[in-house]
This record gives sequence, structure tokens and C-alpha cells, in this order.
Amino acid sequence: MARKGAAPGDGKKKRRRRKMRLTLKSRGLKKEQGYTDKVGWSTATQDTPQDTGPAEPQVIRHQCTMCGAMNQIPKPSRARYKVECANPDCGHVDELGTL
Repeated sequence: MARKGAAPGDGKKKRRRRKMRLTLKSRGLKKEQGYTDKVGWSTATQDTPQDTGPAEPQVIRHQCTMCGAMNQIPKPSRARYKVECANPDCGHVDELGTL
């Protein structure tokens, strides 16, 4: 009579298959924050300066609405700004920008 698990008629014991773990190694790498994959295409950085066109002026010209005098002021960093007329007789303050 054949044993349980043996091939019929062989008389030999059937070998057990070795169970293999099928986990991916990347699972362990996700825990480490310092790992970066550096395989594949790389982009070469060029040291040539990019021509972006004409540079914007650092000063702007503004004409006073009261006396018409032309004022040169530094370019404002905000959208809304005030310009005080440089004419000593006028002294008008223009408020510019979107409301």
C-alpha cells in the first residue's frame, strides 16, 4: 500500500516543494527615507545663460495728474502704490494700481 503523499508505484517518498518568499525588496526600501534611485537617463545641465529678452527698467516714469510734471520713481514691488509729485509747488499724491 502506498504511503500518503508518495507517488503511486515509485516506492519513494515524495519531496516537498520549498516555499519561497515572493516579497519585493523595495518594500523594505520604502521605510528608508534616504534612498534615491539614480538609474536611467540623466539630464545634463548647461552653463550657458538663457537670453530672456530685454531687461525690465528699474525705474518708471509717472506724470502728475495735477501739474503734468514728469517724475521718475523706483519700480514698485506692490500692485497698488502712491506717487508724490516732486514739484515743490504741487505736492499732489497720486494713488495708482487696481482697486
